[in-house]
Amino acid sequence: MTNADNENATIPHLQSDHLPIYLYETKVTVGDTTISLVLPESEDAIVDVYSALGRPNDDPHWATLWQGSVALAEQILENPELVKDKRVIDLGTGLGLAGIAAAIAGASEVVLTDREPKALYCVLCAAAANGLEVISPEPGSLSQPYSDDGVPLPELLRFQERNKGESSNSSKESSKVSVNVLDWFAPDFSQFGADGFDVVLACDVLYTPEAVDVIAPLVMNLFNMVDVDTKKKNEKRFVLADPPGRFPENHVRFLKLMEDPSLGLSDSLSDSSNSENGRVVRVDAGTLRDCVNLEGEVMTVELSTYRITNGEG
Repeated sequence: MTNADNENATIPHLQSDHLPIYLYETKVTVGDTTISLVLPESEDAIVDVYSALGRPNDDPHWATLWQGSVALAEQILENPELVKDKRVIDLGTGLGLAGIAAAIAGASEVVLTDREPKALYCVLCAAAANGLEVISPEPGSLSQPYSDDGVPLPELLRFQERNKGESSNSSKESSKVSVNVLDWFAPDFSQFGADGFDVVLACDVLYTPEAVDVIAPLVMNLFNMVDVDTKKKNEKRFVLADPPGRFPENHVRFLKLMEDPSLGLSDSLSDSSNSENGRVVRVDAGTLRDCVNLEGEVMTVELSTYRITNGEG
């Protein structure tokens, strides 16, 4: 379970075509850890902005704390060895709770991704509020979360005075936190470099068959299964949180796709070691958690860990 206390902080608003989005900070308690989030005043405010922009079909749900992200954060903080000293990417991060939890748990690097630039701005502000080392995007770079309505986002909130004056999560092992705009249906892998990730996190991503078909190869292409220097086989992990009763047929399809040894292998991954040994996907038995969002609504979430290796090693 997770508790939250809203704090209507004096945080500058995002300006979108002269329609303001006011932000506030809230603190959520995940186990023994308190994590700050920065989010819009309401999901309805985001709906109003999209309507004003003539984009009423855009998805505003990133502005809500999903129970799946709470479940992922709990799993990570209870089992920090999942991410410790590893390179982690969070798909569809939303408000960033799971990715921030990974950074607090000792990941060497965390890349938080979403297709919505405003979400990534809130995530970077939240990372700073938790005292984490934020890597600010360079102007004009692929990772810079410029607003897609043509209005530049405000300067990143740093919470400098707070971090100087009180103990925060920055006292834990340092983790570099950055963001990238990522469209699952047209992913640009070049923005992540050639090293690949050790752990991929995702919650509530299997809601349509179309999403299933793109998420499975996306996950595989985010891994580099063989260390380039030593050719050592590495185990990678994909940790998925999703309500067990929501579209179970999508989960069956997803598992079948993940077990396909040729799925998502780009040219850089299709070397002789992959061809000779194939790829093995093992799925740990799912665990169930009852998690609550900021509105106090409880939902049961299933956590599944996909352990992916080359060959039988």
